[in-house]
Amino acid sequence: CIKAGHETLQRRGLHTLPGQPVPGLRDPVCSPFTGPIITRITDGIYLGNLNAAYSGRALLSIIPCTCRRGEFRHSWSRLKVDIQPPLHGDRHKKGQPCFRDINECIEASLEKGKRVLIHCRDGYSLGPTCVIQYLMVKHSMRLLAAYEFVRARYPLNIRECHQDLLVGLEMSLQPGAINITCLKHSLSRKMAWS
Repeated sequence: CIKAGHETLQRRGLHTLPGQPVPGLRDPVCSPFTGPIITRITDGIYLGNLNAAYSGRALLSIIPCTCRRGEFRHSWSRLKVDIQPPLHGDRHKKGQPCFRDINECIEASLEKGKRVLIHCRDGYSLGPTCVIQYLMVKHSMRLLAAYEFVRARYPLNIRECHQDLLVGLEMSLQPGAINITCLKHSLSRKMAWS
């Protein structure tokens, strides 16, 4: 069982169109008890919930399997990271160490032609936060652009602590380019986090 506040990345071979949930899987509902949900975000990067990551039946229905039954068990590499809230209110420190680990894992997998499934317990806050920060860091996207990019493909409900991490990352990547009060105001005005 993955504890709250942890994220696991898994290298998986998933095939769906951008922004489309995997066929045959139930519609997403913001609950840890939903069925498996997996959506392609970019080439090689998929976002899902905990049920998707651990549902062998759901994964095998969409992953091309090259092994023969009974010869060996399916296995996938995993990276488990812990995202901690900033200590002493320092939300503007560039890149949580776990963000670097996540980005290195994604990059290494993509360089090898592998696919990555990023997931969290409910699928709607921590996992998307990891994908959004990856887009911000590796694709030089601004926070709102990365958020809208992911939201167009996957349902989001980003918790305030994860919002703060993303705003802090935006501030470190774009120093002096934006006022944190204005950014938070624009986010709430657009209702971007719900």
